[in-house]
Amino acid sequence: MKKFLTAFILLPTLILVLPILAALRFPRLRTVPAAAVAAVRYAALGGEPRISVLDVQSGRLSDVGMEEYLTGVLAGEMPAEYEPEALRAQAVAARTYIMHKIGASCAEHPDAVVCNNPAHCKAWLSDKDCAARWKGTDAAAYREKLRRAVWDTRGEYMAYDGKPIEAVFFAMCGGRTESSAEIWGGERPYLKSVESRGDLDAPNLRSEVTVDNNRFCEIIRAADPAAVIDASAPGIGSTTRTEGGSVAEMEIGGRKFRGTQLRELFGLKSANFTLSQSGGNMVFSVTGNGHGVGMSQYGANRMAKEGKKYTEILAHYYSNIQIVKK
Repeated sequence: MKKFLTAFILLPTLILVLPILAALRFPRLRTVPAAAVAAVRYAALGGEPRISVLDVQSGRLSDVGMEEYLTGVLAGEMPAEYEPEALRAQAVAARTYIMHKIGASCAEHPDAVVCNNPAHCKAWLSDKDCAARWKGTDAAAYREKLRRAVWDTRGEYMAYDGKPIEAVFFAMCGGRTESSAEIWGGERPYLKSVESRGDLDAPNLRSEVTVDNNRFCEIIRAADPAAVIDASAPGIGSTTRTEGGSVAEMEIGGRKFRGTQLRELFGLKSANFTLSQSGGNMVFSVTGNGHGVGMSQYGANRMAKEGKKYTEILAHYYSNIQIVKK
């Protein structure tokens, strides 16, 4: 009887105190800081995790839900006109990318998991940004289409050896993607060179950059003062290429330059290029847009048009991966 009375007296107290203790113990349970573990488990976070995003122009930090963040990434990274299956593939790739980033410190934005600079992290558009981009079109329909792609794949990410992969992607290539080892060094077993033949029909596949001979020589000398070069004799030597067709190394003025280095120096869309002299200019004829590693967005859309599911698209561009749902 005493035990029953004691329990009866303590029960109301526990009902009042436990919620307070829970709030004090777990105030930040739904927020994913930069130092969090990489494998985000939705259930362990009490639902959808939240991501801190830095706007590099304003310096403003935004705290957004994972799925809402992914909708903004799709808006910034892939045309809303693309096929639903391509958008679903992009949603899984973007979710995987952010899960891989969580837990990794970054000197560029130590207080945020990601930024909206596509050269460093991934492009990200807020609702306001989307309305401005899609002005004059059915912005609400586009936004809903992207949200649907994210919702249809909610919680799904790609894993290799039980961990989220570095799911990089790019716009288009010259018919074959690049391996991470040849472009960045360091073997990533899931980022191999694969065919992407659909890219060859891309409307903006090729571009050209023309540089005055004198300016060309200035840039080369600044990059490597040992280069023997002048405007009348640029000294273009041998070129080696990667499996995907990009320039691995090009000899200029007796010195070797990596294709990725020349891409950065001259603002080229990709490292898949040829270099020729025309009168008083050096002409870069470029194929593709982006680093060429991982999933080609244009290629993914072509596969979707051919009836491929998003899981098939991902399995094609990322080797030996598993799609996991949390």
